Amino acid sequence: MPDSDDLKCLIGEEKLETPSTFSFPFTPYRIQHDFMSKLYSAIEGKKLGIFESPTGTGKTLSIICGAVRWLLDHENRELRQLKLALESLAMKNEEIFNDDDDDDWITGQAKLVEQQHKVFEISKMLKSLEEFNNNIEKIKKEQELKKKKVKSLVTKTLNQKTDIEIEKDKDFFDEESEFLLEDYDQLSSVDDFEEISDEKVQYEGVKIYFCSRTHSQLSQFVAELKKSPYSTSRIIPLASRQNYCINKTVKSLKNVTLMNERCLEMGKNKPSQKPTKVSSVGSVIKKKKSETLCKCIYNNKDKIQSLAEEVTTELRDMEELVNRGDQISACPYYASRESIKYAQIITLPYNTLLHKSTREASGIRLDGNVFIIDEAHNLLDTIGHIHSSQINGQQLTHSYSQLIQYKNKFELRFSANNLLHLNQLIYVIGKLINMLGGTPGVSHTETSKIKVESKVYTLENFVHQAEIDHLNMFTLVDFFKRSKIGQKIRGYSEKYMPSVSLQPIKPKLSSLQTFLKEIENKKNNKGKELKKDENKHTEPQVADIISNNPLTPVMAFIESLTNCCEDGRIISTTQSLVGKGVFKFLLLNPAVHFKEIVDKARSVIVSGGTMEPISEFKDQLFNFNGNNSDRIVHFSCGHVVPPDHILPLIVCSGPTGKQLDFSYQERTSIKMLNEIGSLLENICRTVPAGIVCFFPSYDYEELVYQHLEKNKVINRLSERKKVFREPKLTNQVDEVLKNYSLAITKTSTSNSKITGALLFSVIGGKLSEGLNFSDDLGRCIIVIGLPYPNIKSLELQQKMNYLNSHMGQGTGQQHYENLCMKAVNQSIGRSVRHQRDYAAVLLLDHRYQRDNVRNALPKWLQPSLQVHSKFGSSFAQLNKRALQYLKLV
Repeated sequence: MPDSDDLKCLIGEEKLETPSTFSFPFTPYRIQHDFMSKLYSAIEGKKLGIFESPTGTGKTLSIICGAVRWLLDHENRELRQLKLALESLAMKNEEIFNDDDDDDWITGQAKLVEQQHKVFEISKMLKSLEEFNNNIEKIKKEQELKKKKVKSLVTKTLNQKTDIEIEKDKDFFDEESEFLLEDYDQLSSVDDFEEISDEKVQYEGVKIYFCSRTHSQLSQFVAELKKSPYSTSRIIPLASRQNYCINKTVKSLKNVTLMNERCLEMGKNKPSQKPTKVSSVGSVIKKKKSETLCKCIYNNKDKIQSLAEEVTTELRDMEELVNRGDQISACPYYASRESIKYAQIITLPYNTLLHKSTREASGIRLDGNVFIIDEAHNLLDTIGHIHSSQINGQQLTHSYSQLIQYKNKFELRFSANNLLHLNQLIYVIGKLINMLGGTPGVSHTETSKIKVESKVYTLENFVHQAEIDHLNMFTLVDFFKRSKIGQKIRGYSEKYMPSVSLQPIKPKLSSLQTFLKEIENKKNNKGKELKKDENKHTEPQVADIISNNPLTPVMAFIESLTNCCEDGRIISTTQSLVGKGVFKFLLLNPAVHFKEIVDKARSVIVSGGTMEPISEFKDQLFNFNGNNSDRIVHFSCGHVVPPDHILPLIVCSGPTGKQLDFSYQERTSIKMLNEIGSLLENICRTVPAGIVCFFPSYDYEELVYQHLEKNKVINRLSERKKVFREPKLTNQVDEVLKNYSLAITKTSTSNSKITGALLFSVIGGKLSEGLNFSDDLGRCIIVIGLPYPNIKSLELQQKMNYLNSHMGQGTGQQHYENLCMKAVNQSIGRSVRHQRDYAAVLLLDHRYQRDNVRNALPKWLQPSLQVHSKFGSSFAQLNKRALQYLKLV
């Protein structure tokens, strides 16, 4: 099916006028109507939009009602244009056929053939479109009939609850053939994705891809869509196997890489290479029948198709799709991908969109589609993180060991091409070990021959220094993907190389014992560490990844070496032991990995509550090469909350008159810690309900809490507010929020002296983005200090240098300040979530009064912003407003 550009070439494109009214669940505010109008015209004009709408202004609903309205209008236009074009061409053909004035018979016939070709192409488009619409209607009718029948047939047999079916096979096969590399032909570029694309292309139409940071935010989008006038839209939530898998055996692996590999293995009907029968006398160890890897019972084509059709007609979020898949024993992961072709709207985490391999594996088509990326304030940083990579000496030495043992085992069974590229890969990893001061083939506990230091390399200098500049890294990455060497080695090492595993099975190496003991100690001492606690939950999983498949992160690093030399840097850190050394690739130019989306998509819209500084999106994302300036549009609106419902105060001094200075040098002083205690006591006596206090880091929050606890301040605060702290582990966040909310609700309905709750949180932490502290949950937001990143960080210095050299002097310093202020603005945005909401925002630090800092605060906040050099005047304002609030209750 030709795309919309082909259609435009054949018949032109009728321009859609922006509607004067939009369907909305209620009468929209003016800013909501303006948002929808601007969004509609941006998509129609194939623009790159930057949309800024404060949280609480109905941004999600505005996106839905503006974008879906355009999509429906576009679908009607497409059908209408095809029919009109076909009628017009039929008349022209008749005129040419009946035209006797043309003396040149050949010219006349050429014109006729050309017109007939156009008729054929447009007829094909129209037929495909009508077939698609008929299929959708057919699916809807079938689902309605099925619903009536299903009511009396919803039963599930017990024998379907087993996740593994045991296959019987009387013959013994050469089991090691499953570990052999897939044949790699460098000249052939046909992979699974391309083979699929060779099939007959059917009409799918323009789709809207809605992307956000987390699955919970995407579920909120689906919930808003259900409330909207467009609740009958066909929407599909995309997610990874980690979120969608319902096979208990695969799900128990937990790590997404291992789950992907196991799922793919269980999806194969037959091994890729025909197994060879061997006698029972041979050296091959026979696999027990109970260990036979079998086809997943949920990977049933008919059931998956049925679930895909069901999702097409019934609006479901990710959790609902998983539950339904479990009920009918159909894989939600494959059903979601199967239903993409029917969908109008597709939701997905923006990591899936931003990573090319993941995007292609998910079947996401860029050409002509609309991409809306919500919560995009950290989009540049996210792209940088996704495409940066890091490996350590331990991973390199284990990869080298596995590859050598694997090669020695199967060397005589490899093709010459596979052996050549395997040797090249071993050579590259060996050279990387040399760069860390190690010797290939020796344990990672070896003492490094290079002094402890950190160096920064350009990509060109790094490959030259490592002596691998004569090899083609693109070819090695291609070999890794298509030979499936990562999967093969993982399977082989699990079966035959347990000595490589880092599992706690009496390891002989003292450093390994230390490593495992550190992990165990961290588990047993939760809450005692400061910042390191944040990674505590994930470190054992990292160890599993190293033991099972250390080659995957190594290849991710090697793939990083294929970037343009100017776009990245390598930071090499050598330590006393080879295993502790680290290579880190830092992506400096995120635009290169976003360019394909910008170039191919019809329209790309980035939106958020606070998108400042807009220049970052314009210059570093959309228009890095200066080719898209005419496509960029910017929309920003005010808040729906009346100015007198928000009280933003910059407080420069504490209750004792000391200047509030929470810079890195001053914030740990006893004076500043005491000021925080006095401030909190005063505020808690005045402000009702919930107070959320944001600190610049986990370390500082811990330090303050210990000081306040030691000086009995926490006890005094607890007499007024129940005190909660942001948890270090993500899986504890919901419980803390639930208890915080419950404490506020209970105290508001009782006669207790306790008048709410106080929550200690961290700027940029788990509670500073994507959560709502509306109404009584956030009557006061306190932000302590400015969370500037470490200026001495090598990564930050390289980024700043790059921006100064490519974007102009001063851009690096601006980036440094933006990192801080974006985090502050996100914390501020947790309060005041709707028109009737009200809250105070206290910014505690004298540096907030500086012009550059004040100007970087949200625009909707600035008209009400007050600066108080003395605490007394600010507290009087807070007390006055608190009394007014109490009258409103």
